[in-house]
Amino acid sequence: MWLISIVYLITRIMKSIIYIILLLSGIAAFFSCGSNPPAVNHLEYKMVQYTRQSEGCDSLRDDNCAKIKIEFPQISAFENEMVKEKINKSISNLFSQDILGGTKSNDFETVMDAFLEEYESVINEFPDTYQSWFIERTGEVKLNKSNIFSIDYMEYSYTGGAHPNTFVAFKNFNLSDGEEIALDKIISTDKRTELTKIGEEEFRKLKNLTEADELGQAGFWFENNKFYLNDNFLITDSSLVFYYNNYEITAYAFGPTELEIHYSKIKNLIKESSLIANLVD
Repeated sequence: MWLISIVYLITRIMKSIIYIILLLSGIAAFFSCGSNPPAVNHLEYKMVQYTRQSEGCDSLRDDNCAKIKIEFPQISAFENEMVKEKINKSISNLFSQDILGGTKSNDFETVMDAFLEEYESVINEFPDTYQSWFIERTGEVKLNKSNIFSIDYMEYSYTGGAHPNTFVAFKNFNLSDGEEIALDKIISTDKRTELTKIGEEEFRKLKNLTEADELGQAGFWFENNKFYLNDNFLITDSSLVFYYNNYEITAYAFGPTELEIHYSKIKNLIKESSLIANLVD
């Protein structure tokens, strides 16, 4: 009889322990999520592509022709139709912007026609010159989470000259209103000085520069040798990424600069009401 009582007592104790463990796990999970966990936005998107080429591209020798390719994301489904249309229009305007300084149309067919017509004009003027022109504009979705929709814009082109040209831009959209997210919506202007200081520390690490090294002597073109963060930034899951294009802060030979600042470095600077607050550990 005493053995049965002991077994019963042990069983009751084990059940109590399991109950306490489950209760504590639930409490921990609740507080770890915080009061504003990232929400599912149910946004869907698709890729849109436009391509065109001149007649010379159909020959066996296609190094004397012009090609253009434009590919970018468009939101195909979202709960707020007005926001969907606003963001799609902004993205379309970006990818259909003027190419050669001739047309201001945001119509893709018009832009591509103007590019090919300019190429044909050059070929007709210099018939003995072999030239290959091309423009590739591509964009990808970099972040689609909660109220943030971020994309990149990459252009790789050649229309004569010493080398091809590249250009990169980032766009971060607020899915609440369809507006672009400005940096001061993430970090207050009164904390920008501290952000810039942290940015410079990361920049010097990236470029293997000491605190004593002058930026100008190291080959960088910051005005008055004073580092700055530009407005070309991308919001990711873990960081802000600032991008300096060719010729922006240094010579073409050194290439562009992609500067990443992890949220862990600036979490004390980020507004509590910011859209990226939920991304910070």
